[in-house]
Amino acid sequence: MKKLISLMLVLVMCTLALTSCGGNGSPEAAVEAVLAVVYDLDFDGVKDLLPEEMWEELYDEMDVDEDDFWEDLKETFDDQKDEMDEYDFYEVDYDIKDVDELDEDDAEEYIDELEDYLKEDVTAVAIVEVEMTATIEIDGEEKEFDTEQEFIVFEYEGSWYVHPEELPFM
Repeated sequence: MKKLISLMLVLVMCTLALTSCGGNGSPEAAVEAVLAVVYDLDFDGVKDLLPEEMWEELYDEMDVDEDDFWEDLKETFDDQKDEMDEYDFYEVDYDIKDVDELDEDDAEEYIDELEDYLKEDVTAVAIVEVEMTATIEIDGEEKEFDTEQEFIVFEYEGSWYVHPEELPFM
């Protein structure tokens, strides 16, 4: 049962993580990069998920020391890797179903919020709809979990990122 709960946590992390990623040329690429970081538990890829100036503002907002934040996050990733090693098999498949770029009126609320963290203007906002399936095998028994999620992504200085509030580790 503990393993099943762990899998569900990872699926939720993957789902949530699809909401903050960076340096990508399209809304879909932003989502795919986040999924890669979370699915592979790629701690080294996390810093690329947001513009550096946004990280700095988030440290201040969370009232946390930058080094402490990264040390704690590394520990969380390492713990999750240890839990995932208990599975005989683990896989996450996803399918991007739709990308809806918001018009200026619909994007205004998100843009205003994001620009509190950024020096330059957010140039576009979109919603990416994703379907995910996590499959695990524990003691020879295969289980499958499905979820759908919409993720807010934004364009900043020519790259697309997923909204930071939806990062599973924030």
